[in-house]
Amino acid sequence: MAINLDASTAKIAWTTSGATAACHTGTQFALLHCTKGANLTAGDRSPAGKVKLFDAVELEGSVFLDATANEFDIGDRQIGMVQTTELMFYEFVYAGRRDSEGSCNLDLKAGFTANPSLDVQSGPGQTIDDKIFDFATLQTDRVTTPKTGFNVKVRFGDHPNNTIPYRFQNSLTGARNFLAMAARAQKFNVYLVTRANATAPVQILGRFNWAADWIVEFTWSVRTGKPTATTRRVDILEGVFVKGAPNPADTSSNIVVARSRPTANKQDEDAVNAIYNRRRAPLLRQSKHWPPGFRTNFFT
Repeated sequence: MAINLDASTAKIAWTTSGATAACHTGTQFALLHCTKGANLTAGDRSPAGKVKLFDAVELEGSVFLDATANEFDIGDRQIGMVQTTELMFYEFVYAGRRDSEGSCNLDLKAGFTANPSLDVQSGPGQTIDDKIFDFATLQTDRVTTPKTGFNVKVRFGDHPNNTIPYRFQNSLTGARNFLAMAARAQKFNVYLVTRANATAPVQILGRFNWAADWIVEFTWSVRTGKPTATTRRVDILEGVFVKGAPNPADTSSNIVVARSRPTANKQDEDAVNAIYNRRRAPLLRQSKHWPPGFRTNFFT
């Protein structure tokens, strides 16, 4: 008989250990990171270095394939994992030393034309499908008990992060504004997927949701010219596994099946460029004053 995938055995396990959402104040940039696998020196130079050394959030998908006694590999069958993400909010606020120096609100979420979106970062020379069905993340163990077949495991990981400049020029007041708040919250859906071969349709075997958020406020010292970060909320939240595909299909599952672009990483890059380099409204909103009710101890 042909190798048969037993969809009833599909599952995704949360194998994350040591990951904690946090903020680090480097000498040149503020870093939002997940602690485990974070390069905290990335904010000590300009341009900023790479924050992610390795994945902080880790999951493992698994499924069983039935086989006969004379089948010793899974043939053309492909099994992998893919993620989508949805931003709840994603903004940075800058303010002057005093009210008359104004403030700037940078709404990066407004730069995302697709939300939720595909959250897959392919490597050099890789396609999106190459990344999803990467054999380097696959472990296949042939077994004969209790049934002959293959126990297949797939590894998946992520490490959301930001490098945030400390200063931003307010063109309405002509004054340099300083980082006052960084806020980012997003949901993630990780899917265990398969297809019979490289040209076959993608089938969703199950999905696992998780979330991460950072809300951090900054105050500045007149004496040292350096910031101090106060975390108002920082979390990595483990979700639950649900077997099978959503019925009816939702936006995220449709993205997975079609591998629809643009990706979250590409949109993030475009939003950063639109604000910091092109200063494009409405992503960038400038004011001649501090935000209403702003902290009077911001720059002391």
